[in-house]
Amino acid sequence: MLTEEITQWSRVERVVYRVEQRYQYTYSAPVRGLNHRFRVVPRSAHGDQRLLAHEVAVAGASDEAAVGWDRDEFGNSVCTVQAEHVPEAVTFDASYHVQRFARSQEPPPFGDTGESVDLDRFLEPTPLTTPDEALTYAAESIRANSPWQEGRAYRAFHWAAASIIYRTDVTGVDTTAAAALAGGAGVCQDYSHILLTVLRLLGIPARYVSGHLLGEGAPHAWVEALFADNAAPGGVRVVAYDPTNRREPGLRYIAVALGRDYADVAPTSGWFVGRAQGHLTYTKRAEVIEVEYRDADIPTTERGRPGIRW
Repeated sequence: MLTEEITQWSRVERVVYRVEQRYQYTYSAPVRGLNHRFRVVPRSAHGDQRLLAHEVAVAGASDEAAVGWDRDEFGNSVCTVQAEHVPEAVTFDASYHVQRFARSQEPPPFGDTGESVDLDRFLEPTPLTTPDEALTYAAESIRANSPWQEGRAYRAFHWAAASIIYRTDVTGVDTTAAAALAGGAGVCQDYSHILLTVLRLLGIPARYVSGHLLGEGAPHAWVEALFADNAAPGGVRVVAYDPTNRREPGLRYIAVALGRDYADVAPTSGWFVGRAQGHLTYTKRAEVIEVEYRDADIPTTERGRPGIRW
C-alpha cells in the first residue's frame, strides 16, 4: 500500500493530497441573517504548493445559501456564506486537491508566483504578539549572540521551541504570546505567536501560517520568516519554522492562510441574528492520492490507491 511506501520522504519528488473538511454550527434556536466567512481552502499558489481543484457545499438553510469567494488583505481565499434562515444547523463541506514539490524539483509556473510583500507590515506587533519584558530580554540575548539575521532567526526558532511545553486546553485563540510564555504551556498557535514576537523584535519580518500537518487531526500553525533578497521571487526569500515540532516544514505540510497572527487567519468567523447559542464541530479527512519518487527502483507514480489518512 501507498501508506507503507512513504517511509523516506527524502526520496519524494512530488505529492498530491486530497483534503476534506466539515464545519457544522448547531444552534439552540432558529437563526436568521447568517453571514459567515471561511478560510479553509488554500490560495492558488504558495511557494512550491499548487491548488489543483476545490469545491464547497452548504446545507441546512431553509432557502438556498448564497456562496461567494473573495480575497482578504493578505491574499487568502475567503468563502462567504449567507443565508436568510437556519432552523437548526448549517454544514459547510470543503474539499480540495493540492500538489507539493520537493525543493530539488522546480514547480511548474503558475502565472506570476512572485509575491509582493509589505515587509514592514510583518514587523509590527499585534495584540497577540505584543512583547513584554521576558520576550524582549530573549530577543536581546539572541541578538547579542548572533551577528547576522538568518542566524538570529534560527536561534529564535529553537528558543521558541523550548520556551513552553505542549499542552491542550490551557490557552485559547485570544491568548497572547506573553501570556502563553508566562504560563509555560500551550499549543501550536502559542508557539507560533512566541516565535513571531521574538523575530519581529529582532527586526525580522515574519508571518503566521495556518494549515495542516500530515499525522495531525487538528489544524496546525507555523511561522515564515521573510528576508529581503533581490534574487528571490518578489524580492523576498521565505524560511519556514515549526517551533511546535522543532523542525522546518516540508512536504508533509499544507499551507492554507497567511497573516500577522491567528486573528488574521481564523478558519471560520461571522455572525447571525437571533437569541441562540451556536456550537461548532469540526472533522477532517485527508490522504495522499499521488506520489512521485526520484529513485528509479520505486514506481514513478502511484495513483488511485488507499492513501495516508490524517
